[in-house]
Amino acid sequence: MSTVQLQDAFQHINTLKQQGLTNEEILQRLLETGLPNEVAQQQFDEWKKIRNEKKRNSAFIYCGIGIFLLTTGFFFTLILFNSNSNFNFALYGLTIIGLVLVFKGMIDLMS
Repeated sequence: MSTVQLQDAFQHINTLKQQGLTNEEILQRLLETGLPNEVAQQQFDEWKKIRNEKKRNSAFIYCGIGIFLLTTGFFFTLILFNSNSNFNFALYGLTIIGLVLVFKGMIDLMS
């Protein structure tokens, strides 16, 4: 199958998904276009694989940024505490932001 046909199929599947159709309805619509069952299933499986790969990559980025913020907040808290400065933002702000990003990344990885 050529890459042009595969890209057209991916765009068609994306528009169907944006319309709110379930996976079974999308596969049924692909079959209604006259594609053989094997080809439609192959296109849909390839689309799911690419979509999951993009989602997994963004989840790792969220987790990495969150872990960086947690580590940065920890070190800022140590430095500011030892210098008798206000460390509330470093302790609470960066920790909360880092945890939210890590949890969002973990949710994306698990789903």
